Amino acid sequence: MPKAHLAVAVALGVALACSSPTQPGGGTGGGPPGPPTITCPAPPAPVTSPNGGAVAVAYGTAIATGAGISVSCTPPSGAAFPVGTTAVVCTATDTQQRTASCSFNVVVQRSPQIALTSFVAFGDSITWGEDGQPNVSCGPTPTGLVEVLGKIQPRVQLPDAQQYPTVLRSLLRQRYVAQTGSINVVNAGLPGERAGAPDTLLRFNTVLAVGYQAVLLMEGTNDIFYGDSTQIPSAVAGLRSMVRAAKQRGVRPFLATIPPMVQGGARACGYQLVPQLNASIVALASQESVTLVDVYTGFGTSYAQYFGTDGLHPNALGYAKIADTFFTALRQALEVPQVTTTSLEVLAPGFPR
Repeated sequence: MPKAHLAVAVALGVALACSSPTQPGGGTGGGPPGPPTITCPAPPAPVTSPNGGAVAVAYGTAIATGAGISVSCTPPSGAAFPVGTTAVVCTATDTQQRTASCSFNVVVQRSPQIALTSFVAFGDSITWGEDGQPNVSCGPTPTGLVEVLGKIQPRVQLPDAQQYPTVLRSLLRQRYVAQTGSINVVNAGLPGERAGAPDTLLRFNTVLAVGYQAVLLMEGTNDIFYGDSTQIPSAVAGLRSMVRAAKQRGVRPFLATIPPMVQGGARACGYQLVPQLNASIVALASQESVTLVDVYTGFGTSYAQYFGTDGLHPNALGYAKIADTFFTALRQALEVPQVTTTSLEVLAPGFPR
């Protein structure tokens, strides 16, 4: 063979010896394809069970790579999941039975529940739902502020749907749908009643004898109606007696501050004393270790819009504001925490536990 041809043959042989063919599936030198990989879908948003039972939950698709891959998830998408947190395991298996797994959680919450369902709202004409149109007025005299009777118009009660106990009942039933049939808020308001009057405690005990689980106590506005600060101690003493009477009966008391009064209103004679009385009510709630419902603060600083022309009684918006303040306090104090148990039985065989 000529020398030139021999040199070409040697070079070609060296080049071929230095190269290795690529095998199908990504392996080299005749090796097997790589193991499978898998990526789980994002966890679905928490689902609510209206009655505490299992509910069907659909989730996304797991993405796997590799040769001849089959993918399975346990429990499968669309299965019924119990209340709590359940781990879903997705596994990719190739033709050589090699596997890769990933997992995510499905969360099912039960419908919110509240520990107590039977409430009575006890108080004066604000609890009763008076419409805020002046039927009497007050004015200065040498002996202080007195009620000027003149021609007294009959008290007018707003429609039942606008009274704060009714609005509160609706709010509770809308949130605690599984307990709707048992939730009730009874209106036990009495116009003209004073917290410090002896007859008030008697009426309080009579009302509670029916067998309520909780009492919403908001009283004291009439005690300071005439702007007489000397009535505050007796009002607080009366509230203390009612709180203790409720405890003795096993009825949980929720003690509220009174709403503000709008200066210049026909019946807002004691507006200056509202903060003083409320400070005593806040202290009383702390001393008696009962839940405070701060209705006064709930009205904010621009509260005139929530009152009728008498400056004393709320309008429909104001009564809704009172209901919402009580609703928030009841949720915080009585809502049962969600169950956070985790189900592990669903894990795929061989998956680490």
